[in-house]
Amino acid sequence: MMNLVDWVWGLHSEGRVIDAADKRLNGEFIEEEMRKLLLLGLCCANPDSAERPSMRKVLQILNNEAAPISVAKVKPSLTFSSDLPCTIDDIVSDTEEFNTSQSMCEIKIDSSSSC
Repeated sequence: MMNLVDWVWGLHSEGRVIDAADKRLNGEFIEEEMRKLLLLGLCCANPDSAERPSMRKVLQILNNEAAPISVAKVKPSLTFSSDLPCTIDDIVSDTEEFNTSQSMCEIKIDSSSSC
């Protein structure tokens, strides 16, 4: 089973994003407009929220007031960074001081792997 965003991103990576258009439309749509909508949807579903367009930008693109945003062929992976200490000694330390030279945690979620 695959989620909708992964399916559409897979079609996009194969250069077939237009194949994600609802078959019930029977091909009765302007292909470039459908492509714009599908790619804009992928932009809005970017795992990294900082990379998603603002609603203002979305409306500008839909109204042809702004150029569409380019979409990576491969779905980006999600990365979280934290300035929290990573070692057990740092976590259970008796002191409340935080040494900024300590290693930092980074968690990367690869959306291509299945759970």
